Amino acid sequence: MVDFAINIEPLYPGADICEKIRKVSAAGFHGVEFWSWDDRDLNRIKKTCEECGTKVKAFSATKEWSLCDREHRAEYVDWIGKSIEAAKQLDCDTLILFPNHFTPEGCADFRDRYSREAMTANIVHNLETIAPMLEKAGITALLEPLCNAGADAGMSVTDTAAGADIVRAVDSDHIRLLCDVFHMQIMHGNLLSNIVENMDIVPYLHLADAPDRHEPGTGEINFDYLCRELKKRGYEGTVCFEYFPKKEAEEGFGVLKKIIELFQ
Repeated sequence: MVDFAINIEPLYPGADICEKIRKVSAAGFHGVEFWSWDDRDLNRIKKTCEECGTKVKAFSATKEWSLCDREHRAEYVDWIGKSIEAAKQLDCDTLILFPNHFTPEGCADFRDRYSREAMTANIVHNLETIAPMLEKAGITALLEPLCNAGADAGMSVTDTAAGADIVRAVDSDHIRLLCDVFHMQIMHGNLLSNIVENMDIVPYLHLADAPDRHEPGTGEINFDYLCRELKKRGYEGTVCFEYFPKKEAEEGFGVLKKIIELFQ
């Protein structure tokens, strides 16, 4: 079974998060995702979701600490513990983890401190450390490889194969891989094969077109082919639209609903 979500963070600039939830719910989207949680009123979000019949599918559990960093491991694990409690409060069962955290200047870059092999080892160790916490809470963490272009330069995990190797090394049902087709297209392409070869550990997809991260159909990715093939190959999981609207948010919703139809 495939279910759907929309990341409300880039939608309706300047609007309150609960207003965003109401708007997308009224448009027919009842699964939502957002980025940070600690600067939000979680009780208000939960109440708004209950009123709208909407579920928080996932949010980011990356803040000031990085998975690839060994020095601040204790702080990272403590933060994940707090994020788990936030997820439980929101009745959310999925956290999204980036390999590196972000600063006002862009991606936190550890290349002058660790080799790529060392950063990978740090990520595996940190995921192994938090896996029992996630298992106890019944929550899944998704490792999301990101591109290393522009402000993301320095990202320690940038391709699907490397992310899959890490998840398989950790070997926990509560540590899985998120495939974001925007980042994948920038880094290596071959979207279908990279997803299909790892479908056993990929329960979550992010969809946005490349190179500008707008709605599907505004760039170079053939979503009609990709989504039809994923359905044919038996993909099951969450498909989340995470994109920056090219114009007004509502103008792109029709395209998103056509994507949903391809999976049905």
